[in-house]
Amino acid sequence: MAHAWSLPAVVSRSRPRWYTNLWKVAAAVVVLPYAAKFSIFAAISQKETVPYTNQAHRVLLTSSEQREFGDEDFNDWKEKRDKYILSPSDPRTVLVRRIASDIIHGVRRLFPNNGIHDDDVKQGKVVVRPQTGHLTDLNWEVMVVENNKVRAFSLKGGKIVIHTGYLKHLKTDAEIATVIGHEAAHVVARHSMELLRSIPFYKLMPFSRRAELEADHIGLMIMAAAGLNPRVAPEFRKKIGEIIGDTKLMDYIGTHPSFQTRSRLLSRKEVMEEAFELYKQERMRMEKCQSLSSLWWNVLGYPSC
Repeated sequence: MAHAWSLPAVVSRSRPRWYTNLWKVAAAVVVLPYAAKFSIFAAISQKETVPYTNQAHRVLLTSSEQREFGDEDFNDWKEKRDKYILSPSDPRTVLVRRIASDIIHGVRRLFPNNGIHDDDVKQGKVVVRPQTGHLTDLNWEVMVVENNKVRAFSLKGGKIVIHTGYLKHLKTDAEIATVIGHEAAHVVARHSMELLRSIPFYKLMPFSRRAELEADHIGLMIMAAAGLNPRVAPEFRKKIGEIIGDTKLMDYIGTHPSFQTRSRLLSRKEVMEEAFELYKQERMRMEKCQSLSSLWWNVLGYPSC
């Protein structure tokens, strides 16, 4: 009876030459420099806790370094786009900056200056409290730019930009506050400084979408703490999704999650209850302040707050 013949186990089969796996060589050439870069960045990065969500992440610069580089980068950015930046007296800029002022008040109310600072990090202290030192005396700047794209974004160091193409879809103060609150939340969370951003194609990875959802959540609380109705945010997300032609596919391959998902997560009962409590507290404070201001104005000739 004949038997099928095969190589003995101890005899090694011939291995393919390196040039038969050119795709592996090409991949190594592309990936290795990024891997080396990431390793260096990882070594110099530091661990921080994001305010409010208490999520840990690693960042590349201290808050003081971020502020210094942020101011320089933003000045360069403004010089290149000077002719497209609306003047401070433009009604659209006036409107956006007024609401941004409320949002910044919400940031200060929600994140009082009692968190971790650069000195704590440099001294190697255990970081268990959120990092909020970068918010102290932050030089917030808000610009409106002539551009048809439905877009807003933040740059490191408290810089927020909104396009006129986005602004034309924002019909109420609360809708504008939703957008500015989201961008302010990126600043609060120091997302622009995350170590993971040094990875190629970061924006197409889940980390990027996670940061956007985190900014949605923090931004909702900020606008509520500023006295703007948080219930507007979920419906607004749906509206913008319809305008730009949103699909669920964005949850897997997009730089941002789908607006359907973002709306659903913001609408969760426990999230909205928490935000609405902040909103009610701020509205009560504002009403009390207005009453006291009226009294002090009548008695002393100037408002109390």
